[in-house]
Amino acid sequence: MFKKILQFLRLPQKGQGLVEYALILVLVAIVVIAILLTLGPTVAQVYCRITNALQPGSCGVITNVSAERTGGGNGNDVVVTITVSRSSSVTATDSQSGTTASTTCTSSCSVTLAGVGDAAGTVTVTATEGGSFSAGYPAKL
Repeated sequence: MFKKILQFLRLPQKGQGLVEYALILVLVAIVVIAILLTLGPTVAQVYCRITNALQPGSCGVITNVSAERTGGGNGNDVVVTITVSRSSSVTATDSQSGTTASTTCTSSCSVTLAGVGDAAGTVTVTATEGGSFSAGYPAKL
């Protein structure tokens, strides 16, 4: 009799494995989303560089950006060289200091960001007609 009561009270375990698999899939999905949110912009920029090498202007107006530190302003200035596929207004923004500079490029142009500081940083250039690129510069020696 006691054995029959225990069998009656025992909960069925059907579907337990399915729930465990669902929880694992949810955890994997959360991890993948976090990775994509973190690495997404970098992957998108690499993709744009590749497509622009094959067909200039296919990923926005900006085709190339480079940044290098100059001797002016005690070495705290960064010259940003921008190449575009067609005439466009562009804005360069420094990640460290927040310094910005704007200009209109027809094919290639450069802007100087003054007083960006001693540390290494990244300059992001955005075009009004669409597209953005980033370039890094080294720390002051």
